[in-house]
Parts: sequence; C-alpha cells; structure tokens
Amino acid sequence: MRHHLISTYILIIVSLNALAQGRPLILSKTYDAFTTDIQENLYCWKNDGIDMYDASGKLRFHFNDPTLGNIERVDASMPTKIVVFYKEDNSIVLLNNKLSPIGSINLYDESIQTPSLVTVFGANRIACYDETSQQIHLIDLDLKQKSTTNCNFSNAIQPQLMVADPSFEYLYLCDSLSGIYVFDRFASFVKVIPVMGIEDMLLQNNTLYFLKQRQIFANNMTAMWSPQPVFGVDHIQSFSKVLSNWYIMRFDGSITKLSIRR
Repeated sequence: MRHHLISTYILIIVSLNALAQGRPLILSKTYDAFTTDIQENLYCWKNDGIDMYDASGKLRFHFNDPTLGNIERVDASMPTKIVVFYKEDNSIVLLNNKLSPIGSINLYDESIQTPSLVTVFGANRIACYDETSQQIHLIDLDLKQKSTTNCNFSNAIQPQLMVADPSFEYLYLCDSLSGIYVFDRFASFVKVIPVMGIEDMLLQNNTLYFLKQRQIFANNMTAMWSPQPVFGVDHIQSFSKVLSNWYIMRFDGSITKLSIRR
C-alpha cells in the first residue's frame, strides 16, 4: 500500500510538471505575438508578416505587406474577416480565411489620428481607441459609418489592452497601472475594476482570464470580483484559449500548447 501511494504521488508530480512545461507545437519559427480563432487556427506574426497554422501546427497560409510597416495586432474573432492593425501606417487591412486581402481602412480618413488599440466589437464592427484624444471609435464595416465616444477618464491613462466579450456586449480597456475600464456595446462607460499589473487577458463564457506575474487567473464576471488561479508558466508573455486547449507564448517567441481537462 505504501509503495502504491508513493508511486501515485510521483505520477501526480510528473503529470503536473508535464502540464507546466506544455507540449511544443511544431512551428519552424518564433514570433512577436499570436492569436487564435474559434476553429483553433493560429495566427502568428513577426514584423510585417503573418503565418496561419492549423491546430496540428501545419502552416496553411502567409501574408505580408512591407509597405505598411510592422503589424501591431491581429484579431481573428471573425475568421472570414481578419483584422490586421498597422499602427505605423495608421491603417487596417482585412483578410479572408486564406489571408488574402479583402479590404482596408485608412484611419486618417476616419479622423482617427493616434490609434493605439483595435479590436473586433460586433458583427462587422471594429472598436478603435485613440490614445491622444482618449476616445473610442466604433466603425461599422457594412454601413461605412463611425460613432465616437469620449472616455472622460478622471486621470491620464495609457491602456495596453482592449478586448471584447464574445457576445460583443462589453468592451474592456486595460491599463496595467490603474485597472480595467468597462464599456457597454455603445461604448458608454460602465465601471472600473481596480486590479493592477495585468499583462494579457481574454473573455470566454462570462469568464475573464488574465495574466499577472507569470500566473493565469480566472474570474466569473457575473459574480463578485474574486479571481482564482488556473496555472502558472515560467517566462510567459501572452496566452490564448480554445475550449480546453491553452496556447502559451514565451518571451523567446516560442509557442506551446497545454490541454487542461476537468
């Protein structure tokens, strides 16, 4: 019995260690950043190029346009209309699910002078945050219309992250020094959550997952603020989640895949 308990204990320790290390995807390159879509495709970018991999790690498509500068962010919430933000060029390029261009937006033409954050916020709608004017611009891709909201922050903030919940009811702006600012679907201010030090975050099924000090936490947004630790990973830079699969990017640009089944 004692030998069986010791063996079981060792197996648990080994399993937890394997979970923490992750299972490397077979990717031939390292990247600056990445994201995923609901079909578990990976969109990995570095400088001015994007590579799209399927869930097995097979390279499927590539896109780059060096005339636009380096890629700041990719949002694949709509896999048939992928949003690529070029901060240096003040522009957005729209790609289909094979990474072929299907449209573009010059943000200067929309009177958005200093955009810092862009994310999908509705069916065929994009939210853009202007860091100088502290305004949120909602751009309707179908109607070719734009609405603008003044955030009216009580203090000067510089949000590093902007994400929307999958139902597109709420928009979250995160400044690591002051907290998370929540807005409704019309970009009207709702509340601030005074949690500092967040390095990355995403929303799924009314749960906010966020990265802080090499640890991923989860908080049910329909209940009181009480985040619970999920797991920790050394040298983690960012993360994404599809169903029970977690994708982890480390500071060396490598991406690993973890599967956590409860």
